[in-house]
Amino acid sequence: MFEEEDIMVIARNALFGENDERAFNGFMSIEKVDFLPIIKDSLVARPRTEMENDPTYKQVIPYTVFSHDGKLFLYRRTKNSGEARLHDKYSIGVGGHMNPAEGDVIIAGMEREFHEELIYNDEYEYEIVGFINDDSDDVGKVHFGVVFLVRGKTPDIEVAEKDKLEGGLVTLDEVEGKRSLLEKWSSFTLDGIKDIIIQ
Repeated sequence: MFEEEDIMVIARNALFGENDERAFNGFMSIEKVDFLPIIKDSLVARPRTEMENDPTYKQVIPYTVFSHDGKLFLYRRTKNSGEARLHDKYSIGVGGHMNPAEGDVIIAGMEREFHEELIYNDEYEYEIVGFINDDSDDVGKVHFGVVFLVRGKTPDIEVAEKDKLEGGLVTLDEVEGKRSLLEKWSSFTLDGIKDIIIQ
């Protein structure tokens, strides 16, 4: 018997306002607009199948970028990965849906996805640096990204599913060289965090 998955979502009008006055496209720094209090106050659990095609709700996605010593973790989805539209696309962020959890559901979602997608066993620090929204297509209309920047103590990181992904640490210039092959969220995020990485 198939068991329906519940995911954490927020009503679009709660997130952006009744008249979309807080809506944006691309990356928004947390220093400009902090959506966290709104999200934490208004998150609800809904069946995933109902939410995939309902733009009146936004599925909140923790989107995590790993950095070490000025470099970013960049990975590519091979043709063995599940989503055909993303084959051979590059990404600097790992993310996924949040499920109901005790405590801070956003942090719990970030840590679960980070450790499911990547193998990294050393110390790290993280901060939420901004948000992603893209209403230009049907997928983007139902998702909203919370961007985490993870700073690792060591460079010892690799993908978990080596049959589906390949990746490693690269310089910002190398990421820029793949700009035309980056997933949209990664391209938005890169523009938003370059100055932070260089610091």
